[in-house]
Amino acid sequence: MSARDLFERAELWPLLLFAPAAWLLLVACERRRARRLERVAGSRGRALADGLRGGEGALRRALLSAGLLLALVAALAPRIGESGRELEPRRADLLVCLDVSRSMLATDVAPSRLEAAKRAIAALAERARGDRLGLVLFAGAAELAVPLTQDLDSFAELAEFAEPSRIARGGTDLGAALDAARAALEGARADHAAVLLISDGEDHEGRGLRAARELARRGFAVHCAGVGSPLGSKIAVEGGGAFLRDRAGREVVSALDAAGLEAIAAAAGGESIDLGRGAAALVDHYERHVRPTAFAAAESGRRGGREPRFQWPLLAAFLLWTLGLAFTDRELG
Repeated sequence: MSARDLFERAELWPLLLFAPAAWLLLVACERRRARRLERVAGSRGRALADGLRGGEGALRRALLSAGLLLALVAALAPRIGESGRELEPRRADLLVCLDVSRSMLATDVAPSRLEAAKRAIAALAERARGDRLGLVLFAGAAELAVPLTQDLDSFAELAEFAEPSRIARGGTDLGAALDAARAALEGARADHAAVLLISDGEDHEGRGLRAARELARRGFAVHCAGVGSPLGSKIAVEGGGAFLRDRAGREVVSALDAAGLEAIAAAAGGESIDLGRGAAALVDHYERHVRPTAFAAAESGRRGGREPRFQWPLLAAFLLWTLGLAFTDRELG
């Protein structure tokens, strides 16, 4: 057990040196007083001087110096013994970033990438009761659709209505999504909060990795759930009778960038999963990698919940000072 486990302000330990310094100062002062008494009062003064140098004088110095030492120990805020208070259970906080760009309308995952992602989110909301979930929707820009909340029924309902039309700017900007998640987690404790990025991995702005590293620098893990197939798929436009075309008139084929998502997760201490395995894969990932981190932090908090005990050394210091001053009064009498 380290000093920091026993003292909340262990960095103030140099203050303890004032106690021996005070003892030396008392010795010097009493020797000087004894010499003055010998000069002024003769034999009577020598008797008083002997009392100052040893015997009761030495005991008084020890009491006053020990009292100062204990008062300084109290200033270090000792924490000894379990508090006995039941700490509030730590909840897991998960900020879900859902890609609603038009590439998520591809049908290489039935019925579409976006619908598969929404089904997984609904299953996650059902399993995460007692925890908090938040939702960021993004395409070429990002917006916070649901702040962190324990109202998971409302969370799931709002996620169900997520569509590409929610974000006016086209394209896919993973960096914007992760920046919005970081802003939404401002003030949250990193030991029980994480980010989940659900996307096909396309990153037209190329900022995802940098934004993930910034989250990691602040202590937040970023997990990635890839949806889509590496072979890719055409993107059905509204009505389903035609497919999205680029400016040259060619039909757009969108493929899962699993490597890009894995790089983001690795950069931010997270894990990457394939949503193609179904909603159960996301729930299992949550149980394995998100909740355990929060619960481990809660258990650590319980073990570290020591009771402040500064009152004990402070009370002892006052008792020692009272005794020391009593000896002084007796000598003066």
